[in-house]
Amino acid sequence: MDLVTRTKLEIFVEAHAVNDLERMLTRVGFKGCSVFEGVEGAGSHGAWRQTGVDEAGMRLIITIGSEASARAALTWLEDYFKSYPGVVAVSEVKVLRAERF
Repeated sequence: MDLVTRTKLEIFVEAHAVNDLERMLTRVGFKGCSVFEGVEGAGSHGAWRQTGVDEAGMRLIITIGSEASARAALTWLEDYFKSYPGVVAVSEVKVLRAERF
């Protein structure tokens, strides 16, 4: 079994940002991502919960790619997070089917 090292980004942002982030991720070399709806959690401002009433909500975007793509995305995100809320976690992962990432 051949495993290859790639970089995973987990980006938690407001729903309105998803399209911009997906475009950026494609531009810097990521081949895809998965987006999950956040319905409740807690952070530096305390607990939050989606009520489903006129809320766009939070989203978790997960993507895996090269270290170079991750560095480019992090540079963009650092600037983005100066104006908008969000959190990003970075980790090194081992993947099968490396050509997909």
